Amino acid sequence: MTQGSRSRLQPRAKRPPLWIFGVGGLVGILGGAATAFFLLWQQKDGDGNVLSVARLIPQDAQVVMAFNSSAQPWETLRQFGTPDSQRLIGDGLEQSPLNAILRQSGTEYAKDVQPWLYGSVVTVLVNDPKQPNGAPETLVIAPTRDRTLSNAFLSRYRDALTQQGAKFTPQAYDGVNYFESPAPNPNSRLIAADLDGRYVVLSTSTALFQRTVAVYRGKQPNLRDRPGFEQFFAPKTTSLAEPLVQVYLDGAIALEFLGATTRLNFGDPLISQSRRELNAITMAVGTQKEGIRLEVTTYLKDRGGTLPGTIQVAEGVPLQLLPQETFLLISGTNLAQSWQALVAQAKGNSASEQMLDQIRKAIKDSTDLDLEKEILPWTTREFAIAAVPNNQGILSNPGFGLIVLAQTGDRNGTKAFFDKLDAAARSSNGGLLPPGIEPSIQKIGETPISAWQVGNVTVAQHGFLGQDVAFWAMGTLGSEFVPRPARPLSDSRPFAIFTTGLPRTNGGYFYLNMGSTLTIIERLIPPEVKSNPGYTQTRAVLDAIQGIAVTNTNLSDRATRLEFLFTLKPTPGN
Repeated sequence: MTQGSRSRLQPRAKRPPLWIFGVGGLVGILGGAATAFFLLWQQKDGDGNVLSVARLIPQDAQVVMAFNSSAQPWETLRQFGTPDSQRLIGDGLEQSPLNAILRQSGTEYAKDVQPWLYGSVVTVLVNDPKQPNGAPETLVIAPTRDRTLSNAFLSRYRDALTQQGAKFTPQAYDGVNYFESPAPNPNSRLIAADLDGRYVVLSTSTALFQRTVAVYRGKQPNLRDRPGFEQFFAPKTTSLAEPLVQVYLDGAIALEFLGATTRLNFGDPLISQSRRELNAITMAVGTQKEGIRLEVTTYLKDRGGTLPGTIQVAEGVPLQLLPQETFLLISGTNLAQSWQALVAQAKGNSASEQMLDQIRKAIKDSTDLDLEKEILPWTTREFAIAAVPNNQGILSNPGFGLIVLAQTGDRNGTKAFFDKLDAAARSSNGGLLPPGIEPSIQKIGETPISAWQVGNVTVAQHGFLGQDVAFWAMGTLGSEFVPRPARPLSDSRPFAIFTTGLPRTNGGYFYLNMGSTLTIIERLIPPEVKSNPGYTQTRAVLDAIQGIAVTNTNLSDRATRLEFLFTLKPTPGN
């Protein structure tokens, strides 16, 4: 709510893009809301749930962020983290926009806001139809359960801003009384209103506020009635019992918004393509007993186009082959299909096409292998890249090594690939591979494998597990899964905990055991980096995380979901 006030008090740049919030704005909204809601109570739905509030929102809204005002999930956050990470988070929340506005307006959350607020506080970005390329207008809607108390807050809010130069005058539109003041930016206004004793409404635009009233009166279409919107926020669309935050991004702006908030440049061709093919992207953040859960769901307009749609389901073969000590895993299905999707998406984007060409060239120059003719055709099933701790032989310095597994649909094609790879290793003059490599045959138990030797040192091993799984491993890591480990990753306690509640039917995993990872990082990072304040702060946050897991699944032929679980250490006493 006060985030909207903040944006009204600040001048906006001339004709900025829609993504004016960027990382700082989005984090500010989330951080401000988190500060406000830590001490909130349970309250039944009704006028306060997201779908109810959506009846007030103009149908062309492009960004919607809803914050839960129930106490329990926010209180759960206090159960996680180390003292250092809690202190960092606390410092950040103290400097949040909400706390700044509360101080600026002379209001106190517990006394002036908490007694009347309930349900979901919703922040909305809506473009001005007359200036579609201009900055978005902001709308904040906060349900109230006590009109007298919320009006007292609005009065105190206006008085404080008046002392700082605002000039509020009473106005009326379609039976709704509101207060309006010029803002420091001549293109913006300060709007504060009580809407029928049910909602506190703040806005940066007179026109947007009046449109909101028209929507509320049923004279203009609302966001809830937009095709598909209700399903995005229906309870059954999330596995989270009670989300802390829910976000809706209209497909026309979703990728560009995410690019701005993550500082990633997706390129104009891909953004244009997403506008044609994306219906929406939604996000939900919540808690479970292990830590924080995040869901990111992509909805396509139809099954056509080139954006990824249906995900091939993984059977979990790599999980049964890798040792339980594995601390990093990236697994998936059908590399060939993924590459084809990348190629299709890169068309017309010179930077992306150049990057793909560089990948092709690097593989060709280093191995004499043609990526699209000699590698991808047999990588149509499951694959995995894993990191395993080991300090033997060439791995004594890093303390870990990499393993690559791939189910092959063409054993002869895979064997030809290995033959060419051996030839490239033998002719290596340095660089990625040391000079002097001689391929040889070794045995692990009764299983023959190929090894790259430099003198008596084994640099790498490769071969087959059964008929359809090919592997390449650094050093002597082949012995970790040849023969199959008695205690594979799939049976390990950390993997079970860090993936709790994530769907087992999925397209693969990202898995990171933070404890093992930090042990290796601590070993490799030089002392001068460890003494850097930036590293100290980052390490404080990482120390609070036990593990991270991500899955990708199909919800339907037009919807896919990424699910993240951040397993956190409990705070002392929890």
